[in-house]
Amino acid sequence: MSVAPRIIVSIVAVTLFWSCGGGATDVTDDTAGRETFIGAYLALRSEAMSSRSTEMEDRVRDSILTIYDVTAQDLLDFIDTHGEDVEFMRDLWTEIETRMVELLEQNARDRENEEDEENEADAILPD
Repeated sequence: MSVAPRIIVSIVAVTLFWSCGGGATDVTDDTAGRETFIGAYLALRSEAMSSRSTEMEDRVRDSILTIYDVTAQDLLDFIDTHGEDVEFMRDLWTEIETRMVELLEQNARDRENEEDEENEADAILPD
């Protein structure tokens, strides 16, 4: 193989590497933004699950976003900024999944405790 084809192969390899986010040095690990995104996403998702509806009222969504001091566009911008960093996004969604499971398990324990307390109160009260 002559030098010219090696250079072309090298350029193609480097281009693919950079385009896949492997050399995305301009994407910073914005910890505060990451935590805000995770918190807002979890709150929005939890509310959607608890309302058992496919649509969330605007006022509810806006109040959640206000708590986290973000807008819907801020969340989209976060994804636009970090979306090509595959490792960052994998870690982000893994953490979101872990926290969501913990939240669901905590909610289930809370419901069990409430039911136990109601049953204890019913047992104490005379008929």
